Amino acid sequence: MSTLLIAISAGIAFAATLSAGIFIKKFKTNIGIVCALSAGFFIALAFFDLLPEILTLAPQAQIPLLELLISGIVGFVFLFVLERVFSMFHINKHAKTKMNLQPRIGLITTLEFCSHGFLEGLAIGLSFQLQLGLGIIVAMAVVSHDFCDGISTLTLMLNSGNSLKSALKLLFADALAPVLGATTTLFIAIQESFLIFSLSFLVGSFLFIGGGILLPDAYRMNRPNITISFFLIGFFLILFLNKIAT
Repeated sequence: MSTLLIAISAGIAFAATLSAGIFIKKFKTNIGIVCALSAGFFIALAFFDLLPEILTLAPQAQIPLLELLISGIVGFVFLFVLERVFSMFHINKHAKTKMNLQPRIGLITTLEFCSHGFLEGLAIGLSFQLQLGLGIIVAMAVVSHDFCDGISTLTLMLNSGNSLKSALKLLFADALAPVLGATTTLFIAIQESFLIFSLSFLVGSFLFIGGGILLPDAYRMNRPNITISFFLIGFFLILFLNKIAT
């Protein structure tokens, strides 16, 4: 049953990313709202879904909480370093650069999105193996973020001087990343201790995606009151769904 749900969720995430190509003109001006909503999703997931599961399972597996805290910090720092490394290649939108350098930057930025997507696919698979309700909520958050990523991928690629054909190829790669991440969990026998450490790593990763990537993007694109409002909507929606699922 969990295998089927993982496959369906990965398929929906794949479709959500690709659908950005259809809706980019309509949602490009509202991407900041989607980012704020998704930021609320990811931060609430870390605190109200993943963290309680970790605190419940860790004593049973006799895993020290300090080790899990370190694992969570590693997850946060890993994505922070990844984002900083890729940001070295980003172009300031107000800076003047030669057009022949821009396609490379669009490509590198898209690869950053793919790395996020692979981790999110892992989160879907691990969550469904742990608990049905948790898997559904994590899948919802990932799908919303993948829609943001799809629009961002196309925008960055096209604005970086790439052709529409090249942009669509990279959009497909971005869409495939969470599918590969989710599929990986189907072919690897996951022990309980590894699962717990993976969840703690994802807590750190989700906090960085929500607070370090999506929320700053939302603030840049929206008025502060709009960002705060939609962030809280996403945050409390996950909290509400969590109560229903449990």
